[in-house]
Amino acid sequence: MSDQAKNMLSQQLNGLSDLVERNPIYIPVNEVAAFLHVKADGLRASMEQGRCPFGFSWKLGDKCGYKIPTLAFYNWIMGAAPAL
Repeated sequence: MSDQAKNMLSQQLNGLSDLVERNPIYIPVNEVAAFLHVKADGLRASMEQGRCPFGFSWKLGDKCGYKIPTLAFYNWIMGAAPAL
C-alpha cells in the first residue's frame, strides 16, 4: 500500500475518533452522512428501509425519528476496515 493511501486511511481513522469523541452515545444522521460522503436523506431512506446495519428509524403518526448508536456505527466501520 502506498504512503498516500496509508495517510488517507489514517485521516479517516482520526475523523472517526473525533466523531466518536463528540458523540459518545448517538451520532446525528447529518454527521454520519458527512463522514460517509453520502446525502443525509439517502441515509435516512436506508434506515427507513431497514438496510442500514448501524441505525434505525421509527414512525409515530406524521413524525419520524432516526437513531445511530455510536457503538453500532463504530463497530460497523471497524469491522469493515482493514488493519493498517
